[in-house]
Amino acid sequence: MDPTEGVWQVYGGVSPYYTNILEPLIWVSEEMKLEPWLATDWEATSDTTWEFTLRDSVKFHNGEDLVAEHVVWSFEQVLNEWSYAPGWLHVESGSVTAIDETTVEFETSDPFPTFPGTIAHNMIAIQHPDRSRENTEPIGTGPYQVEERTQGQRVRTSGFDDYWNGTPSLDELTFSVITDPNTRALSLQNGDVDVAFDPPKSRVEKLDSNGGTNVTTQLSPGAVYVGCNIYKAPMDDPKLRQALNYATSQSDLVETILSNIGVPAKGPVAESIFWSAHEKLPAYEQDVEKAKELVEESSYDGEALQFHLSNQQVDGELLTQALQQWFDDIGVKVDIQVTEEASFEDTVRSGEPHLILESSGTNSGAADYLIYETFHSEGDVNERLYNEEGTGIYNLGEEVDQLIQAGFQTGDQAEKEQKYEQALQRIMEEAVVVPINYSEYIVAASDGVSSMDLRPIPEMTRWTGLQTGQ
Repeated sequence: MDPTEGVWQVYGGVSPYYTNILEPLIWVSEEMKLEPWLATDWEATSDTTWEFTLRDSVKFHNGEDLVAEHVVWSFEQVLNEWSYAPGWLHVESGSVTAIDETTVEFETSDPFPTFPGTIAHNMIAIQHPDRSRENTEPIGTGPYQVEERTQGQRVRTSGFDDYWNGTPSLDELTFSVITDPNTRALSLQNGDVDVAFDPPKSRVEKLDSNGGTNVTTQLSPGAVYVGCNIYKAPMDDPKLRQALNYATSQSDLVETILSNIGVPAKGPVAESIFWSAHEKLPAYEQDVEKAKELVEESSYDGEALQFHLSNQQVDGELLTQALQQWFDDIGVKVDIQVTEEASFEDTVRSGEPHLILESSGTNSGAADYLIYETFHSEGDVNERLYNEEGTGIYNLGEEVDQLIQAGFQTGDQAEKEQKYEQALQRIMEEAVVVPINYSEYIVAASDGVSSMDLRPIPEMTRWTGLQTGQ
């Protein structure tokens, strides 16, 4: 990830991801729960209004105090910058109001109980109106402030002495742009950098065993699975879908292809998300004989199933080739087709493939959209064919739609967990997906580095306590 990439011009040309330069109103904890940050508390004052109370004594990098008008201005920038933002946040331009210096009111376009979790996202950061797009001068509230920004190369920062949440341990922190994973690993080994995100899996063992460097992995809110188009024959037969599940060994895929980076999955939602229902989902242990029996009982007649994946899917071709061999072993033929990323989503939504290698994940505290957009009939993946033909891709119908809708519309975590668990149990009983793995990301560091505060959402890694041993 390039912290200077152009999409972040709204923030003065630096990314709010990873860098700790800019901050949102709400953070996400190590347990994927909402954590008060620039806002100390919030409450729904009606079905469509929320009041947020700002933290006292928060200063911007220019020395000014944070007040409610800064929050209003910051949200207006986001709502006007990105066309998808109003739909994503359920907030229109002009719907954010400063009640007084420390209170902000948000009026959502419809009842939206997951609004706080949705804005617990680095991309919804608070900044000062004096920031400059033209001169690429960001002004945030984070523990680090920009000293130098070189497009496509680096962002050099210094610790902010007036940071509200404790003085950073390091006086200076530089974020270097190294796009090639192998080069990142080599730069760490050569001592050119102290920390390297996502080195190649093939280098992890060497980095962890050689003197001078070590490797940490962190479970993320991401998952990989095979989606089954339940409206395209013969995948409309649940016995065939169950057979594909029984043909698959998640542990073998993680151990061999993924080099033990990741966790064998039981469902389509990452285990780190509290409502994933991982422990309560039906287990499909690899059982080749049972899989063959189910194929024989199904409507499958020997045709080749079209198995699509994006050319940007990490390890995608190796995963699909392994699955292709297992499916062949139970008498099911598949043809693998690699699709350009630009057209992949449209290909899926058109209903063309029988099987799709899917990846899911979230950068915010509200992960509800993962289940809604993928498995609800009116969610993004299914709505085109649902509206045109009354079908869809992964949507099982009214029963599951109602469970998802009930979970989506409640702010009560226990009720949300219950409804989503029931929906996910039905999804896995009907074998709508073949789970592969819950994702982990890799952070390699020199031996002198300590106190990295990694989070499930990697973009929310904290650097304030970081020590380099130098």
